[in-house]
Amino acid sequence: MEKNNYPLRVSLMDDDFHALKWNTALIMRDPRTTIIAEAESPDELIEQLGADEKPDVVVVDAEYGPEYPPLESLLSSIRDLVPKAVIVCTSQYGESEIITTAVQCGVKGFLLKNEIRMAIVPAIMKAVQEQLVITPTIAIRLEKDFVPGQDKPCVIPVWQPNPRLTPQIIKSFWLRVFFGMRASLAAEELYLETATVERYINQAYKVLTDGWADDEYIFNVDFSTLSPEDQAFVWFTLPPRKPGTKI
Repeated sequence: MEKNNYPLRVSLMDDDFHALKWNTALIMRDPRTTIIAEAESPDELIEQLGADEKPDVVVVDAEYGPEYPPLESLLSSIRDLVPKAVIVCTSQYGESEIITTAVQCGVKGFLLKNEIRMAIVPAIMKAVQEQLVITPTIAIRLEKDFVPGQDKPCVIPVWQPNPRLTPQIIKSFWLRVFFGMRASLAAEELYLETATVERYINQAYKVLTDGWADDEYIFNVDFSTLSPEDQAFVWFTLPPRKPGTKI
């Protein structure tokens, strides 16, 4: 994917309001992606996909109420409306039947929510590039269905914060970088001195590029065009490097 194709346009559906807003915030904050529509139901998603502006990626919660069409029908409708879009499924439970249905329908990602966590955008970016991107628990459940000769899916590691980031550094980083608070306001919120918050943020900037995060998930983003805050956010959301991987 070329640099000038950013930001990727994403349509997002999740019937869990808090999960919907969480992923919307992450996708909107990341300079590589933007939200063009968010829906709380399959019906609302299908209606939105009929609009003139089409998404590059559709992220779908694979578990929703029985009053809506089954997952296979939903994915088929999405494919009819946006045939060029990459489809990624998220799931709270990762039941084998749902995983199999989604994979057979040609989704490019199936992600367990409590494993992908902050790394939803790196996973989306990887799904655009790869045959299939899955989280570790999904990989275990798919293993029995693997057919020799097929391309093996890419398993994205469980997202974890860099262990060198202390809780205080993470809190300061969260307020300053994610929410965009001035250092003085973040200091008031945390009952710290402004200089302390600034020191924590500078420490975070140094720690984030120490080799813990897997820069494979950056792809071809031109960091020279990003603010220091945007650069730090991208680094923070990257999954950890797999053990044994050379830096």
